[in-house]
Amino acid sequence: PHSFSMVTTSTRARLETPLLLCLGLCCMGAALSMTTKSMSSANLASQVRTRVSSSRLVASASSSRRRSAIRRIAGAMGTVAFASSASAGAAPGQPEMDMSKNPRVYLVQEPDVKSIKRTDPSSTERFNLIGNVKYPQESPFIPSDFKRYDESPDVQFYAEPRFVTHIDDKAIEALSQYYSTSFPTGKPSKTEILDLCSSWISHYPKDFMPAKAIGLGMNEAELKKNKQLTSYVVQDLNVEPKLPFPDNSFDYVTNVVSVDYLSRPNEIFKEIHRVLKPGGKLINSFSNRCFPTKAIELWLQTQDWTHLLIVAQYFKMAGFADPVAYDITLKDGHDPMYIVEAIKKE
Repeated sequence: PHSFSMVTTSTRARLETPLLLCLGLCCMGAALSMTTKSMSSANLASQVRTRVSSSRLVASASSSRRRSAIRRIAGAMGTVAFASSASAGAAPGQPEMDMSKNPRVYLVQEPDVKSIKRTDPSSTERFNLIGNVKYPQESPFIPSDFKRYDESPDVQFYAEPRFVTHIDDKAIEALSQYYSTSFPTGKPSKTEILDLCSSWISHYPKDFMPAKAIGLGMNEAELKKNKQLTSYVVQDLNVEPKLPFPDNSFDYVTNVVSVDYLSRPNEIFKEIHRVLKPGGKLINSFSNRCFPTKAIELWLQTQDWTHLLIVAQYFKMAGFADPVAYDITLKDGHDPMYIVEAIKKE
């Protein structure tokens, strides 16, 4: 198996972390980031899975540096209104966000600090982080958002099997617990599920026994080793986003720590919507680690909170019901774990 060295480009601060400590750690992260940039692209591609977005949601929302960066991403000139996502209107004295003139202002929305709560993945009580987010009528994305540092064929990058886990054990535990509260478990079911960007493990609960579990991924050796699948398909979605399945085929589609690599998300999410049964659900999960040479540009430029907004907008463009987002990171976990999911309308 390959061994992967983890490089931390910024330091994930807990909600309770004092501001001064957070700022100090961010400075350390910046130094590490400069070191990472000096690596050759070949080393990055083959060895390094980098933590690109480390601050937790509150720290991310309160950073003036992040505000400046996201203003540039939004392309907003002059004054930008930072409306709270938790209220129907803007705060007193604060102008409304006008996404009709510039849809990219969508990306500058910030979370309401008071409403941020962690969801226990083993519980059915969940705290939606994006319940009052405003969505633009037009796409806020531009073509350069989906550019990648390494535009060579993905089949080359994924040719060698990697029998490793890309998130830590606690993040995997959180995801499996979440699946346990989402899927029918304990006995065989008629459930049909598709695991997109699949690998040698799908992190499904051990007592989840679907009638059909199909994996679609890039490396056949990895897919063959996945004992949770009943069958698999080898396909590069960035080359061919059309899924080889009939309409209304699946009860669930899952995608684990891979949404940041999709360079054609609009087409892919529409295909997922097509193959889901009415009432079926797409569950996207991600952390703050990635292979930076293969992640899209917009993902690398933004942090955890904005990642939730990016994925939520993918859902909206594909015709799903309003998406929900949860922070399911375990209290004693290291890598964060986020869920963004939505159902196909009946």
